[in-house]
Amino acid sequence: MATSATVSKSFLSAFDVDRHDGLGLVLSAALPLAVFVIANGLAELNGMLPLFFSPLGLPGWAGAVLHLGALPLFGAARWMVADRGADGRHAGWWIVALMVGMIGFPFLVAPLDSLMLSLVAFVLLVVGMGATARVAAVEPRAALVMMPGLAWMGVSAFVGLSFVAAWTPPFAVTNSQGGA
Repeated sequence: MATSATVSKSFLSAFDVDRHDGLGLVLSAALPLAVFVIANGLAELNGMLPLFFSPLGLPGWAGAVLHLGALPLFGAARWMVADRGADGRHAGWWIVALMVGMIGFPFLVAPLDSLMLSLVAFVLLVVGMGATARVAAVEPRAALVMMPGLAWMGVSAFVGLSFVAAWTPPFAVTNSQGGA
């Protein structure tokens, strides 16, 4: 009687983002972009388009590339800390919260005025800084991987708050320059 040996691995284990090999890294980096694509599709079905921060005459697509380019970096950083015990898993959940905020941000800002938009960007930056601090305590290299995305978030929050301060009383010297 012939017997056959079967592989006991599940088919779905190939899609485990916490596996610590090259495929796990690729899946961790690609998953946030895939979630953004799904969110974009659902939003477009409801007539919403994402709005991206593009200052100083940058075309809109450049702002989108910079914004979306941070998502794989955050996914890779989450992958780097995922196997580092309880502290690593806790830091990983902070990164997941940051990625959820980064994915939802372009869709939530359309109805906001400039002050609320700037405040939401600043809150997202604070969450990113908190996530980076927790990641740095577990794996400093993972925190370095997150830095380009945080730099772009910082520029967004700083420029947004600067514009709001320039056009809002009592700092609105530009508003009072109009003459009579």
